[in-house]
Order: sequence, then structure tokens, then C-alpha cells
Amino acid sequence: MELELRHLRVVCRVADTGSVSKAAAALGVSQPSLTAQLHRIEDAIGGPLFLRGPYGVVPTPLGRHVLGRARAMLADMDDLVGSSRRYTGGSGPLRLGSVRTVMFGAWLSRLEELLPGREISTQVDTSCAVLTELLAADVVDVVMLGRCDDAHAPPCPAGVVEQTMVYPEPFAIALPATHRLAREPEIKLEDLAGDIWICPPAGKEDGDLAALRDACEAVGFTPQFRYSNLDSAEIEQLIGEGRGISLCAPTVRPIPSAVVRPLVGRPVLWRRALRWRPETINQPEVDLIHQAFVDIYRATITENAAAQPWWQTHPEAHPVIHDPS
Repeated sequence: MELELRHLRVVCRVADTGSVSKAAAALGVSQPSLTAQLHRIEDAIGGPLFLRGPYGVVPTPLGRHVLGRARAMLADMDDLVGSSRRYTGGSGPLRLGSVRTVMFGAWLSRLEELLPGREISTQVDTSCAVLTELLAADVVDVVMLGRCDDAHAPPCPAGVVEQTMVYPEPFAIALPATHRLAREPEIKLEDLAGDIWICPPAGKEDGDLAALRDACEAVGFTPQFRYSNLDSAEIEQLIGEGRGISLCAPTVRPIPSAVVRPLVGRPVLWRRALRWRPETINQPEVDLIHQAFVDIYRATITENAAAQPWWQTHPEAHPVIHDPS
């Protein structure tokens, strides 16, 4: 078998997700099919690229070598294809990247209302780092990030502009309904020192874990992480089963057998922002994307967060929404 670019994308996706099953889901194929394809790729290269560990798959030394070369080759090809669009005469589809969010479907529908007749293609990933790389490689025109503070988040690449839509967005904590603090109206972060924390959804590290660790250590403890490489549904199931706790955005939907409570002092803040390269998308279009998002964000807050019993009495836990200027 001769290696093709699509095979290199498979290798990179497995590495980014840390799981063959999650890579298969992201690529839209079955796990057995992707496993068989990965074996063929390894046969073509001449050795195993991944080893299975307690927290998913990890690259072998050969795998790390291949990943380094593959990412460089894919970035070059994506840059070639993307930059060539400037000479084809048409505007082409709007290439939108986004972190995973409960608002994605409604946001996309609102965008189609505001941009009638414009084709929209999408790339969705859990990691702001991956989305920023896609933007830098000209695979997408604009990305929506839900990111941590500047000290930990992936920086803007050269030539990329960022526009804030929601900040600050104070994160809350999702607890099992049987948790000892479940009846409290608000929770101090330091009171969670003995709990098991569930990692954010699987994907390439983008600073979120480091930001949480720093916030916890600032109040005297290091968080214990026991579960990783999970998707949002699996995280919610573990919380409901009493297996751990997790940070959550104020837009989170009700979680069965769990409660959501604000954290005293807002120790973890997020920023919802757009990043784009001005040579591929103009400011009026960016502002329409921005407006579509904040429209859906407000509706989601009203539906989910405003139903929480503590919402009206804790205005400091409310996010600040910024309309396009």
C-alpha cells in the first residue's frame, strides 16, 4: 500500500484524540474499519505507531517521528490548497471551525439565516489548540474558541485577529446529586480538595487542565484526575453515577442525577472568542458570525442557566456578553 495524505490525517487524528474509537467517530468511520486501516498504515511504514496505555493510545518512538513529519506535510498541503483559493475567482464556502458546544446546531442555523445562500462547511474539535492550528494552516477561515486565560491558552498565530464575544464566563462545578456539598448554594474551590476530578473532553491539550490545576493549587491543593479520553456524554454519566466532579460552562444542559453550583470568587474564567485571518474573511462577515453566536448564547443561558435555583441570587456568576461593535 502506498501512503496518501488521508492516511497521515488518520495517524494525526488518532494521536490528537488518544483513542482509536474517538478518532473513528471524528472521521465518520467504524472502529474496526479504522483499526484495520491503521494496521495497513503501520505495515506500510514498517512498525507500530501507537501503544495502548492506561489512558488511551500513545505514540511509539517511530510514531512520534511519523507524526512530526506528517503534521508538517499536512500543514504545507493545507496551506497550498487554501492559498490557491485566492486565485480561483470565487468566494467559496465559509469554512467555520468550532469547539464542541451544545449551541452548535442552533448557531449554524442562525448563521444560515444571516448569510442566505452562502455555503458553510464546518470543522469541529474539542481542542482550541487544534482549531488554532487549522486556522494557521488556512484549513478554516474563522474559528470559535472557548478558551482559558491568556497565560495558558494557545496564542494567536502571526496575522490572526481575535474578537471576544463572551468574557468573563465564570465556570461552575457539576457535582453528583448525592455529593456532600450538593445542597450548598455556592461552593468554595478549596472544599473540593478531596474529590476526584474528571478531565475535560478528550483532545489535544489546550491549556484547560493547566489552568484548572493552577487555580486549585492557588487555594492549597492539587486536583486528582482519574478519568480521561472521555466525551461529554461519558463525563455526564460519570458525574451522575457519583464517580467524580467536573467544571462546566453556564450553558450546560441539565445533567441527570447531578447538580450545578457556582464557585465562590470565580476562580476559573473562560473567554468565548472568534479568531480569523483578515485576508480570508472580512469584518462584516465576522460580525455576522459574532452576532449569530451571541443570539444563540443568550437563548441558551435563558433556557439552561436561568433555570438553576441559584441563578437570580448570584449575578457575579453570570457571563458578560459582548455584541459586535
